[in-house]
Amino acid sequence: MLAEESPRRSRPAGRVHVSPDRPKLVPVPWHGVSEPESDGPGGRLIRGLIHASGSRLRVRIDAEPACQLRLRQVLEAHPEIAGVRINSLACSCVVQFNQGVVAPASTQALEQWLDQLAIGLDVDGRLARPGSAAEVAKDKDDDDDDGFVPSRIILPVSSLALALLAGPLALPPLAVAGFILVSAHLSFKRAWAGLKQERKINVDFLDALAVTLHSLEGFLVGPALMISMIEGGEAVRDATQRIAHSANTDLLASLQADVRRLRSDGSEEVVPSTELANGDRVLFFPGDSIPVDGVIDSGEGSFDVVKLTGESVPRHAVAGDEVLAGFILLEGSLVVEIRAVGDDTRIGQITAMIESAPVYDTRVGNFAAKIANRFVMPTLLLAGVSLLLSAGNVAQAASLLMFDLGTGLRVSVPTAIMAALTRAGSQGLLIRSGRALEQLVDIDVVVFDKTGTLTQGHPSVVHVDVLHGDLHLERLTWLATTAEQGLNHPVATAIVDYAEAQGLQPGTCDSWDYRIGKGVSAVIEGQSVLIGNAKILRDESLVVPELHPEQALRSSTPIYLAVDGVVAAVFYAADQLRPDSRDLVAELHRRGIQAHMLTGDVASVANAVAAQLGLQPDEVHAEALPDQKAELVKQLSEQGHKVAFVGDGINDSAALAYADVSISFASGSDLARETADIVLTNDKVSGLITAQDLARRTFALVKQNISIVGVPNLSALVIGTFVPFSPIAAVLLNNGSCLVAAANAMRTLAFTPSPLPPASAVETVTSEPLNLSTQALAKRLGTTHQTISARRRRGDLADWSRSLDPEGKAWAQAATTGQYVTVVA
Repeated sequence: MLAEESPRRSRPAGRVHVSPDRPKLVPVPWHGVSEPESDGPGGRLIRGLIHASGSRLRVRIDAEPACQLRLRQVLEAHPEIAGVRINSLACSCVVQFNQGVVAPASTQALEQWLDQLAIGLDVDGRLARPGSAAEVAKDKDDDDDDGFVPSRIILPVSSLALALLAGPLALPPLAVAGFILVSAHLSFKRAWAGLKQERKINVDFLDALAVTLHSLEGFLVGPALMISMIEGGEAVRDATQRIAHSANTDLLASLQADVRRLRSDGSEEVVPSTELANGDRVLFFPGDSIPVDGVIDSGEGSFDVVKLTGESVPRHAVAGDEVLAGFILLEGSLVVEIRAVGDDTRIGQITAMIESAPVYDTRVGNFAAKIANRFVMPTLLLAGVSLLLSAGNVAQAASLLMFDLGTGLRVSVPTAIMAALTRAGSQGLLIRSGRALEQLVDIDVVVFDKTGTLTQGHPSVVHVDVLHGDLHLERLTWLATTAEQGLNHPVATAIVDYAEAQGLQPGTCDSWDYRIGKGVSAVIEGQSVLIGNAKILRDESLVVPELHPEQALRSSTPIYLAVDGVVAAVFYAADQLRPDSRDLVAELHRRGIQAHMLTGDVASVANAVAAQLGLQPDEVHAEALPDQKAELVKQLSEQGHKVAFVGDGINDSAALAYADVSISFASGSDLARETADIVLTNDKVSGLITAQDLARRTFALVKQNISIVGVPNLSALVIGTFVPFSPIAAVLLNNGSCLVAAANAMRTLAFTPSPLPPASAVETVTSEPLNLSTQALAKRLGTTHQTISARRRRGDLADWSRSLDPEGKAWAQAATTGQYVTVVA
């Protein structure tokens, strides 16, 4: 499902979403032309106001690239506008006005401002429609000379067909040669770019020269076939670029809702959240998503904050506590005084960090050009020698130009990548780009979010202490689930699920009273029942019992059950580890890859989870805010590490954007999924190992293909310098090796992942204080520091170092210090 593009959800003109329980809002009309029949280039340019603050304006824009291009042209030409930033994926546009110019802060003001625009408007005062697709394509030529356009494939294939039919149809050779040269226009363009911009002769120059000479000599099939394979390979490489979905990733827009604003006289008015300002007081009820940052003025409630802070247990808040945009009110009702709106909220800052993250070419690296360019000058030199030895035989010299490595590698390398991306889908992986696969090979640090990534993301009952000897566990569990039934609090859900797993169905309460932030008081079959946290026991003057001393339960949340005035049981609820998390961490350590855990949770909970995973204290980062997560990723990257980040929440999105490889889950937040390079569609965190194994397998085949293409072509190049080589033989050898390499690349489709070894069978990092520098470790192992660095990048440092260490110790590099530490079984 994720591999397919999902249609963008858009609101109809003049409408807003209205829940059945709330009064209707004043319609907020979209600006632009009338409702289009399709979402093509003729759609609106500006679709609505998201937020305005001072001289900064954020608006919703059309998803079409053509519309976005035209909008940029219109806005950048306006004298009052200092800058324009368009987020194509989120379909939003930030407009920065000149100093002293106030941005339109309401829908009506935006409409008036748009009506005053003089540039790019039609006679009705609406934004003009963009030009034709051809005009847009022409504008894009400067940015992407090698765009995936039909001419890339159609012209070369057509030239090959003409070359094959030239004899039977008696076509004029000169005309066919001219068509072949036209079909090679992209090669000529790349060759010219290399001469003009890089000041060097590249492999495209060699290809263009070979095509030109053979075409003019009348040998037509060879150059036509060569161009077809080159452009076919480039087209496949372009196809490895990021698979972008059209789902909305603008957090601020996703939080837009109708809210109840309190007037000064205490009455309510329902307004769009985009019209809220600092100091406004807003009323919220259960189920509401908070669209602003603020402080609770009155009331109390419980919030689901897992996607923003990583806390798996709901947060209870009272008057004076802070609430953030993105929180979901589960229980209670409260009034919030607004402190920040729009871009100034914590979520707005996360969005800004994502937009400022570096953007890379998502295609797989151009290995063909990198390798083939090294042999351009030797090939030209040998062709010149052949020309002299053959007494000026141009055909003989031109045949040697066919033995470049570019053609074979341009086909085989992208083919291997595409086969890997295809195979990944059957292994529960959505790998969105060739670059992600390429970067995954050399990853040496993996940073994990805790909640929902290494853990399941929701609490469940892990232990029960029975404190009342006259009541059995089954009876106590039945009383607990009967009292907790119907509540949407995650802890209550955990108890109900636990009872269901025991085959128990809830009964009926004679009376029932829910106390926000404390628990439930009920009468069940004549017995008085209290269930909740320590606050409800204190309210009833009951003594809070001591908790279980077991270390593993220290991070759990205790739920006390009192029956007839006596504390009868304690249920322990915790966010349990995913079944494969510990095995994954152990396998990463075995490969010499550092594993770090980042979480917004408190230190005590984080350290308890880390102990279960086998992580060291310096690999745990607790109470981390979203910007701190991104900062750690940037810090590790600046130290020279290849960093992968795995997370599923809104608070992880900034760190995902800055990582070399970003990984999320199909069940994660919309923004995390859209930001990630790799999505684990089977929701198994161990899919990371499968992805890396697939990447390593793929690039092992790439190295094989370099030999398959290089050995015969370079051998023929040397031999052909002194022994005549016919053009037909040159074509057969060059393209034959290309096809063999392409077939070898398809072996990626047969990739089968190995089972993940259990943690007990692999190494975990110990807390021994033995730390060595690279030079010290090299001396201990009797090798060089370059060899150690190479082994670390290959991922087999632990096994290799154990075989050399005088005490049989295995070693791994600590990402934070750069020192090497021991690992043991």
